[in-house]
Amino acid sequence: MELERQRDLLTVLYPLFKEEVYRRRENMMRLAAGGAVTVLALLGFLLLRPGDAHLTPFESLLLGTATFLVAGLFSFLILQQRDRHRMAKQTLIDIERSLGFYEAGFFPDHRTLYPEHWQTAWLSDRSYWVYILSLVMLAILVSLALLSRSAFF
Repeated sequence: MELERQRDLLTVLYPLFKEEVYRRRENMMRLAAGGAVTVLALLGFLLLRPGDAHLTPFESLLLGTATFLVAGLFSFLILQQRDRHRMAKQTLIDIERSLGFYEAGFFPDHRTLYPEHWQTAWLSDRSYWVYILSLVMLAILVSLALLSRSAFF
């Protein structure tokens, strides 16, 4: 009876954790997009200013600092979501193991429901670095635009 209750609980928890894993990944993508749009808006502002309007050194420093703060904040939030995504993913895999999704014999030809490598494939996912690198590269582009609009040149 206890084993049946545990299985029932796992079947209730499974879709909740599955949704949590997808939601965390989507949050990382949204944060990356939001950060990119914010930094791109600043880049657009700099590039669309009249050609003879130079920024003072203080304005350049202020905008450059703000750009890297925005990129850093969004990167921090992405890493926070990544950590929570990993915790949810590990719990989801533990539930899948408990429900027998990786055991042979799930299908008539004795295959498993899920391939064995799915238990560890997520550990090599580095998509969050693409998000963070994109934000850093955009911040560098803003810095270059600031240099071109600065009164130094």
